[in-house]
Amino acid sequence: MLVHICCSVDSHYFLSELHKAYPDENLVGFFYNPNIHPKEEHDLRLQDVRRSCNMLNIKLIEGEYNTQVWFENVKGLEDEPEKGDRCNVCFDTRLVKTAQLAKEMQIQKFTTTLLSSPMKEQQVLYKQGDIIAAKNDLEFIKINVRANGGVNKQNELAKEDKLYRQNYCGCQFALKQQRSKQDKVVFEMMSNVSGQIMPASNEYRKLTFNQRDILEKEGKGYVLTQQENLVWRLLLGRVWHKKEVIPSYIIARSNSKKKAKSSKITWAKPKIECFYQIFQTQLKDLSNKEKVSFLTQKEERYKLDSKLLIGFSQKDDSMFIDINTLNFFFNTEYKDVANMIKNPPKYTQEMHLRYGLCGMESMNPIVILDTQIPYDITLEIQSVFQNERNFVVFEEM
Repeated sequence: MLVHICCSVDSHYFLSELHKAYPDENLVGFFYNPNIHPKEEHDLRLQDVRRSCNMLNIKLIEGEYNTQVWFENVKGLEDEPEKGDRCNVCFDTRLVKTAQLAKEMQIQKFTTTLLSSPMKEQQVLYKQGDIIAAKNDLEFIKINVRANGGVNKQNELAKEDKLYRQNYCGCQFALKQQRSKQDKVVFEMMSNVSGQIMPASNEYRKLTFNQRDILEKEGKGYVLTQQENLVWRLLLGRVWHKKEVIPSYIIARSNSKKKAKSSKITWAKPKIECFYQIFQTQLKDLSNKEKVSFLTQKEERYKLDSKLLIGFSQKDDSMFIDINTLNFFFNTEYKDVANMIKNPPKYTQEMHLRYGLCGMESMNPIVILDTQIPYDITLEIQSVFQNERNFVVFEEM
């Protein structure tokens, strides 16, 4: 029997129950989901389905990721609600492909794990499956795994076997509607052009589940859990000097500013109470003796080097750091801000800088410039903070 698979959360329980109902059938999984956006999310779900099928000892066939055909099929239905006509076309697109593959492989029966999803209309799927089966001289297997507490059992199994539990169906249209109702920005469709990995990003989730897979391969224990965080994204950041836009880099968790003008910037050498906090990235792999030596040298240089200064706006809470001082704090050799943008520091390193200079919960803008500009700066920042749940892996000792 060929089984179309939509995601591991649905397939893991569905395949287990299907095997009980059809013990003599050789089950073959088929992952084909051009409706999952963006591609990073598609690939993460595929990665988890591979793991699930391996755990269940089920062969998996991976379909192509052809979004062009899917977008053409749902054209004009972009604004349809969840469980509307767009979803029906989406089902057809995937079931037709599954039926075609079943015929090619000379497999008489096919079905889909979509039947286990509480977000899908089961009767609609039954009807569509039968129509497609009849056109291809196949049999569509209708099975209800939701009954008798099936949905709860499915969720418990997903947690027990540490699956990736996504929080939206798949397509960007349904996702945008869902986030709009939640009054949230669609972080899932955003990607940092510089390549920096940020919390609650597609790249962050992939790293998390890669870590899970590595620990399993090495036979190490771990805990997979979720944590709620206030996550930040920069939507726009610009700095003007003498009415010209100049290169700038906005440090993480900088609050929005609507063209804030600072006629004077005071460059000074403030006493830093949490000096060591700024250098946590560099200190983590050093011995205690090396840490003391490193910090002593840094503190001495900070005191003596007259060029290492922090800029303070005389109008608001904005702070400025030139690239030379930034290199001192980060132990980097950036030639200029443009170079920093192309090769950004780690998000955690930016947070260490913020913690050391302004405090853990600070939100004031921290802006990196090429030089120490003393006057006439206009700053515009559009940023957003919103609560997001992040998967986190804790390795056991």
